[in-house]
Amino acid sequence: MVLIPSVNNPWPGGGGGDAPELRPGLEEADITPGIEGFLFTALVVVLLIVVVRDLVKRMRRMKYRAQVEAEYGEDEAEFPGEITESEISAAQQRSRDAAAEARFGPASTTPAPPAENEPHPPSR
Repeated sequence: MVLIPSVNNPWPGGGGGDAPELRPGLEEADITPGIEGFLFTALVVVLLIVVVRDLVKRMRRMKYRAQVEAEYGEDEAEFPGEITESEISAAQQRSRDAAAEARFGPASTTPAPPAENEPHPPSR
C-alpha cells in the first residue's frame, strides 16, 4: 500500500526510476536552455541587484531623515518656505499680529482669572 504515490514515482506519467527516453533524432543538448536562457537569467540577476541596492539606499535615507526630524522635533517647517515660530523675530511677530488685527479686527480678550492672593468678589 502506497500512501503518497508521487514519492515512489519520480517521473510523472508512470514508469520506473529510469530517465524517460528521448524521441528519435532529439539529443539532450537540444532541450537545454542554451545561451539565451543563461543570458536571460544573468539579466534578471543584474536587475535584481540594482533594484535591491536602490531599495536599501532609499530605506537608509528615510531612516536618516526620521532621525534628523526626531532631533529637531516639532520646530521644523511642514511646507517648503514656511516660517516656523523659532525663525520669527519679535518685530516680525508684532507685524503679523498688527496685520491680523487690521484684517480681522481686534482679538477677543478674555478677562484674566483673579490671582490667588487677590480677594474674590462677594457672591450674592
